Amino acid sequence: MSRAAALAVVLLCALLANGRSIGAGDTRANEYLAASLAGDGDVFLDEYPEVTDPFARTVGGRRVSIYPPLSSALAAPLFALARPFVRPDEAAFALLGKLTAALLVALSAAVLSLAMARRGHAPRMALGAAALFALGTSAWSVSQALWQHPAALLFLSAALYCLVRAEEDDAWAARAGLPLGLALAARHADVAVVLVLAAATALRYPKRAFGLFLHALPAAAFQFAYGAIAFGAPLGHGFGGAGARFAANWSESLPGLLFSPARGLFVFTPLAALALAGAVRELRGPRRGLAASGLAAALAHLLLVGCWSEWHGGDSFGPRLLCGLLPPLFLFLPEGLRLAPRLGAVAAVASVAVQALGAFAYDTRWDRLHRDDFPAALWSWRDGPLAFQMRAGVVILARPRLEGERVVFRELRRTPLGPVGDTVEFAAGGLVVSGERGALCDVHLLRGARVAGPAVELHSNFAGIGFRLREAEPDAALCIEGEGQGTLYVSEASAFDRPRWTSYEVAGPFVVSHPRSAAHLTELTIGVGRGGGTLRLWRVRLPRACP
Repeated sequence: MSRAAALAVVLLCALLANGRSIGAGDTRANEYLAASLAGDGDVFLDEYPEVTDPFARTVGGRRVSIYPPLSSALAAPLFALARPFVRPDEAAFALLGKLTAALLVALSAAVLSLAMARRGHAPRMALGAAALFALGTSAWSVSQALWQHPAALLFLSAALYCLVRAEEDDAWAARAGLPLGLALAARHADVAVVLVLAAATALRYPKRAFGLFLHALPAAAFQFAYGAIAFGAPLGHGFGGAGARFAANWSESLPGLLFSPARGLFVFTPLAALALAGAVRELRGPRRGLAASGLAAALAHLLLVGCWSEWHGGDSFGPRLLCGLLPPLFLFLPEGLRLAPRLGAVAAVASVAVQALGAFAYDTRWDRLHRDDFPAALWSWRDGPLAFQMRAGVVILARPRLEGERVVFRELRRTPLGPVGDTVEFAAGGLVVSGERGALCDVHLLRGARVAGPAVELHSNFAGIGFRLREAEPDAALCIEGEGQGTLYVSEASAFDRPRWTSYEVAGPFVVSHPRSAAHLTELTIGVGRGGGTLRLWRVRLPRACP
């Protein structure tokens, strides 16, 4: 138990190491619901217009989240503890949501390590395999914000621990009903894996079937109470019309979920192949019942997700929607690692490296750029998210700070292998940095910025270009050349200072000369805000003088 606790602490630190939240509209709804529970003691989001459709809906004149509330309820105590010390705003909610999610994933790995050790594996093997479950799979990516998945991963891992114990004492088979019920309450989309594990448990331990049902009742009561309060009926939920969205073709979705360069399980988590091999091997052993249950649950989850029209999971890194099959599959990772130790080492390094790329480089930019050609982009090895992030070469380092009562995220984006120069231009291949003085470095594109011909196009939603200036050039003015209609923003900041924004209204061709505000503000961004319009930048320079 002490080793598992130590593992949880180490993993929590690793999952928080990138210093930033990587969320989405789904996670925002969960975070604001946690804030409402902690601050107002209710489940309504009327005071939070930031949670927009389709992530919330109006029922009986009140705004409610469309998602199950259990993840938010688990986060609410942390939100309540922080409330006297931080301003309740989006940055604070994002940080608290990430802390909760990372803690849940770390605990799920710790519990899974206990289950592995209970199956007879050496402590070192159990701890290592559980760490790979947390750091070599999509468990890492969903730990970056308050998704529904982390809570479900914890409860599925707890259910598997009960089922492992049931092989020694069948009373534990009934106790598995509680975590299975909680897993379903946390994430309704895990219904297939939960029902298959429950049915298999009832078949293996028929005398404990009624006890299994009884132990699941508290989770059901929690969900029914929420349905009655939020939707006016115990069976009410926020997924109205979802049945019509189970229209995907398995011939497209299943290969995509397993092998596509954008969402493939075996691409983002090569270790999954070894976990699968370990489970299959166990089918020939004396304890084949649990392996058969786990494989059936994983297959059922895969088939269910494969029916979903948005099987790719929207804006996310890797096969997020397959998180539900990870615990029943990775319980058998130690067996897979023993089958092929050298291959296992290579797969482990590759899996962790891919997930680290997501934690320290992914920023939804790939998703933004490929919304118009998403089906084709899902199968592009050259332009897939892994190749895209490696080609961009950007490492995002961040840390949250408390300024008074306000949580502030300070991000530093670095391109360790990127060029340096004095002029940034654009070509079909991307950024072209030239010049001998080397005044500009760490050049990168932001949000939906897209290189088109000899220019970079900047639309709304904070698309832009970022870079770092050397402090040795404190007096030089930045020269920005382009065309378009709207407002051009220039931000100057440092690792410790708030951004200072300067705006320039432009129309048609323009040349903007921007004087530096201070020598220590070396982190610059040129871009657009929320407003409409399109700007095209041809060139950014730091010359001796700007015409």
